[in-house]
Amino acid sequence: MSSMDQKIKVIGQMAQDAGLIEDPQWLERLNEPVPLWVVLDLLLRWIDRTESNGGPYD
Repeated sequence: MSSMDQKIKVIGQMAQDAGLIEDPQWLERLNEPVPLWVVLDLLLRWIDRTESNGGPYD
């Protein structure tokens, strides 16, 4: 397994652990192109999870 394949696998596992990828079949297809809406959906979910929930900003 090349270092790039290993890196892609680690990123996919991190996304699954974070709850961004819910379908385990995606882990077998990480090299396939996806529609832009899929990427945007993942980014929006990540933003929603990392934003503060009404806490102080300082």
